[in-house]
Amino acid sequence: MIARPWTDDLPKCRNTCVASYFSKLGGHSNANDDYLCFFCQTEDNFCLYGVFEPHNGLEAARLIMQRMAAEILFPPPSANTDEEIRDRLRNAFVSVEKAYIENYDGMIAERTSLQYQLQTSSETQNRQIILSRLKEIDQHLSGGATVVVALVHKNKLFVANVGESRALLCRTDDNSVLRVVQLTVDHSLNNEDELLRLSQLGLDVNKLRNAQYLGNQTGTRCLGNYLVKGLYKAFPSISPASSEPVVASPEIHGPIVLDDSCRFLILVSAGVYKRIQESRGSSEQTNKQLAQMIVEHFRKQTDFKAVSETVLHEIEEEFISHCVKNNLTPKSNTHVTLLIRNFNFIAAAGAEPGPPRSASVRFNPVVQSKSSTLLDEMESSSPESPVDTCPGRQYDKHVRIKGYVDFACYYENVERARRGGTLPDFIQ
Repeated sequence: MIARPWTDDLPKCRNTCVASYFSKLGGHSNANDDYLCFFCQTEDNFCLYGVFEPHNGLEAARLIMQRMAAEILFPPPSANTDEEIRDRLRNAFVSVEKAYIENYDGMIAERTSLQYQLQTSSETQNRQIILSRLKEIDQHLSGGATVVVALVHKNKLFVANVGESRALLCRTDDNSVLRVVQLTVDHSLNNEDELLRLSQLGLDVNKLRNAQYLGNQTGTRCLGNYLVKGLYKAFPSISPASSEPVVASPEIHGPIVLDDSCRFLILVSAGVYKRIQESRGSSEQTNKQLAQMIVEHFRKQTDFKAVSETVLHEIEEEFISHCVKNNLTPKSNTHVTLLIRNFNFIAAAGAEPGPPRSASVRFNPVVQSKSSTLLDEMESSSPESPVDTCPGRQYDKHVRIKGYVDFACYYENVERARRGGTLPDFIQ
């Protein structure tokens, strides 16, 4: 049993539910050992949430998670301005990356020494010992994590991320339609801004796009993984780069004012939404589909704390069925985390949401990122009416809405063409 991280003892946010573990397809180890997230609330209502998706083992990811919490929480924030909060998040990522390097500094030095010994040694047995040790070291040095953290301070939301883990804010518009807004940027080889950055380093982005790998990982940013940073020259596909192609610089968004329209926040690892993409074959609607699952489970579950677990279970079962049907072999070591912070979608955390409702949910999923991707409004395929998330509001289906498009100009042009004998035959 691995010692519990100190982040487990942080005061928990009551309005949050979370599930975090290695997929059952990978042998599902002890859930306490797999837990890679935190959700805390201090006495002055300063709230911090984080999801960490490990790369090549849990050791480095645990280090990154615990150090990130310490860097943001201590010293406690006081009367900070918005820019000071953003700086705190930015500096936390810098400090965590530095702490990671310092933690593995001795191993990095040992690797350099072994590389020199390998060049000078001629004994076969000795070379095998050196190679075996180098393999062990590289295994440790390739450990890292993608990160998404959300901070709520004075009713304002700030989000920072590196990698492909996402933060999604679900809020209602003026018509009580639930909208899903992606607050984070996917740092992947599908991101045109990241490809531009890599091309400026002298890399062939077409080859990288086709390979969908940057050294030993798919993402273009992360914390840790020294092997693909300081030792990136060892990878032929990225060795021509003029500097380290994989960086630890976060994207920071906010402040976002949390008003009554904000229903709930989702922090989710890439392993979760990519399974939805594979199962359902649509990457553009993944955020909407995940939010819709959560809404359905909000209404079915009597225990709010179980929502994340049951949503992940549904995604897992659907993914397994997809793999069996298509004779696919899924990746065996996928770590999945789903954190849901309820603002006011249900009355109170832990309260029974009432019996399930048969109505469907209307969504307008929006992605707000550097690439300014905008997804069209998608409606549920259910024949039922959309859910009114403000049930106290009265509607009359017989009321007629006054027209808001003026066709006067069109009719004037038609009459002018008729008088001039140029009116097309298909216009009466």
